[in-house]
Amino acid sequence: MLPLASFALALAVVLGVGAYAVTRVDALDHRALLVVAVVGLAVGGVAAQSAPPAPTGATTPAASDGRSTAAERLGTRAAVAATSASATVLGVPGGDRITYRTAAGERRTVRLAGIDAPGVDGGDPGRFDGVVTGSYGRTCLAEAGRRALADTRTALVGESVTVRSVTGGAGAPTAVLAVDGRSLNRRFVARGHARATDGRYADAERAARSAGRGVWSCATVEPTPPRRESAAPALRIAAVHPNPPGDDGAALADEYVVVENAGRESVDLSDWYLIEGDGKSYFFFDGRTLRPGEELVVHVGEGRNREGHVYWSASAPVLDNDHETLKLVDGETDRVVRLSY
Repeated sequence: MLPLASFALALAVVLGVGAYAVTRVDALDHRALLVVAVVGLAVGGVAAQSAPPAPTGATTPAASDGRSTAAERLGTRAAVAATSASATVLGVPGGDRITYRTAAGERRTVRLAGIDAPGVDGGDPGRFDGVVTGSYGRTCLAEAGRRALADTRTALVGESVTVRSVTGGAGAPTAVLAVDGRSLNRRFVARGHARATDGRYADAERAARSAGRGVWSCATVEPTPPRRESAAPALRIAAVHPNPPGDDGAALADEYVVVENAGRESVDLSDWYLIEGDGKSYFFFDGRTLRPGEELVVHVGEGRNREGHVYWSASAPVLDNDHETLKLVDGETDRVVRLSY
């Protein structure tokens, strides 16, 4: 569209030319022509004076284009800095927290991003899916946390690390650190010192779970030494895995008890049976024999019996996730091997 002043001036010119043409054709009085021309020019002049001047040499940014400067973005959300800077580790105050000093002399404490470590107090076992809950789980996680903290302090304090990125404000920054070009965050998860909280380190967590490293050793109860009412039986309950990851009811075959012959002679299991704490569930071994040092895994769910593995065929979870007392009973002599957690 034309500016208002240009439009008014053009209108005045058109009126003047039109008036002249009319007088030529119809022989109107030239005074009428003069009046029309003067009025048109006056209108154009007034409009030109009242129109706002065009800006010169300056531009006005759009207020509603939805874009913001880098400074504005940093002012409205936590900054993410990809620093790739070297730093020296000063301390390890917690299971997943590192204190370091940068080359510029800045001291900073960060939490390792994408992981969660239990700490020396163990914390809530519910954070670590598959770990035994209750007091046993808390105690086991606390022991794992103390071992991990001691190992980490020994390995890292005084060492150089690379700070790959720092996310978050001054209150609770998280960071990705590297040692010798390898992610320290991933190393914590791979060694079982922590669980993965996002997909970056999920593969490392799966490997640590499978190997029973660190916190994942707390998924299985392993008494040392085994507790017995009598020293006579060579059998013992070597391990219990009561809380498989995810929905317990959908993973019954991964809920199991390990029975071991710790003696020097074979043991006929014909008269032995396994009973869980409240006495509602029994498992009979149906004449199996365990050779010295041999183990038998009793799975709670359904499956096909094979060498070293038998199935309880229960339709619901049998073992409590937080506390339980299992009994391995010799029906002929009433000798009992107990395990509690």
